[in-house]
Amino acid sequence: MADASHFAFPHLALVDLAIILFYLVANSVIGFVSIRRHKDKRSDAEEFILAGRSLTLPAFVATLVSTWYGGIIGVGEYAYDKGIVMWVVFGIPYYFAALFYAFVLAKKVNDDREHSTISDRLRTVYGNKAGYIGAIVVFFMTSPAPYIMTLGTLYEWFFGITPMVGVGIAIVSSILYLFTGGFRASVQADMLQFVLMFLGFAVILPYAYSTFGGWGYITSHVPVGHLQPFGTNSLWYILVWYIIAMSTLVDPNVNTRVFAARNVSVAKWGVVISVVFWLFFDLMTNLAGLYARAAFATLPASKFAYPALAERVLPIGMKGVFYTGMLATVLSTVDSFLFTSATIVGRDILWRWRGGGDESTVKRYTRFGLFITAAISLIIIACSDRIYVIWYAFGSILVPALLFPLTLSYFPKLRPTPRAARISMMVGGLSSLTAYVVGVFRSPTLEPNYLLGMEPLYVGLILSLGVLVVSRFLSRVVATSEQDISV
Repeated sequence: MADASHFAFPHLALVDLAIILFYLVANSVIGFVSIRRHKDKRSDAEEFILAGRSLTLPAFVATLVSTWYGGIIGVGEYAYDKGIVMWVVFGIPYYFAALFYAFVLAKKVNDDREHSTISDRLRTVYGNKAGYIGAIVVFFMTSPAPYIMTLGTLYEWFFGITPMVGVGIAIVSSILYLFTGGFRASVQADMLQFVLMFLGFAVILPYAYSTFGGWGYITSHVPVGHLQPFGTNSLWYILVWYIIAMSTLVDPNVNTRVFAARNVSVAKWGVVISVVFWLFFDLMTNLAGLYARAAFATLPASKFAYPALAERVLPIGMKGVFYTGMLATVLSTVDSFLFTSATIVGRDILWRWRGGGDESTVKRYTRFGLFITAAISLIIIACSDRIYVIWYAFGSILVPALLFPLTLSYFPKLRPTPRAARISMMVGGLSSLTAYVVGVFRSPTLEPNYLLGMEPLYVGLILSLGVLVVSRFLSRVVATSEQDISV
């Protein structure tokens, strides 16, 4: 087992840098070319936000799969630190949630041609206040902050710039073609990024096998806990991630792509096919993380897991391909999350607040939303240095606010009253936020110390569901009383 405690940055030859730069240029060119092809539709708000609801199956799968993985450095961190539990918490629960979405919700969402966003849906079913509450929750759920942080780190590694300069380049390069081309520009770029993200990890694994050997090498060089399904974590910790995975049911990026699918068949089977691709990509990234842990006893930080492995096993040229794959994985998520968040700020908040009505102004507000999203992302980045900590915190706090009211909105017989839905959203979100903040302040370490050991996600979900159950019970009591009076 090697020691890479002094590893800091990748060592790239000119050919490696040329491959990376060529990809960055090609990605922008593809985004702008898509704009020219659809120039006659650019004034249409639906075209700008949902690509005219015309996504074909290949485009749908490419954009959904590539959007799913943005924190590739965080994935490497987790695999290096904890082992195969990465697949147990970041893979399996999301496959089941996505399949449930495909067979239960995809048709309902795609058939809903009256709405363009989750906030639209909540506003129509539960009223304006619920729409605004939902917009705020969804905005933070789709924050591109952890992925911009990842992209900035990659730029720092490759080009030797400071982290904040890397973050700035990441924001500017992502905004450029989104500002003009909207959602379609994001989808077209995602199709290239889909290919490259798989190519990158398909390159490094054979070289790792050739250098070190197969599964036997890994099992003999990693801690025992790395090969246990739950690692060293408690069952309660694992269950939190499984419930967080239910956020797939209310994920704005998933919903946007299902809204934009050409028809129900594309939406349904596109999600199913995406699960297959997610499975293969998770296996590749987890295996690469295990190879890094087996090969290096120590690293200055676990975020260097993939670069350290690449430096050890890849020749000149192949390193450029691998790092381009990492970049593509991140950039596809940055532009998707950035645009979705901008749509929420621009259309669901500012445009609605200004009275709505004239949809010709939606594009202008959405463009303004790009800059607001970027500014708030910088604040979030400044408050955390761990990517998966942001995932965990946002998932734990925001999922309880939205999960039950939004999911039940598609089932008329189970749908709560507008008042109950609004209270459920507020109670779920605020209670989980309170539990999280209290846990952070009660702990002298980086790990929160929650009251009674209760994870914030459980607190929020229990209270959110409790509001809905009590509301349903009281409604039946009142209805029964009214019937008795009338008799």
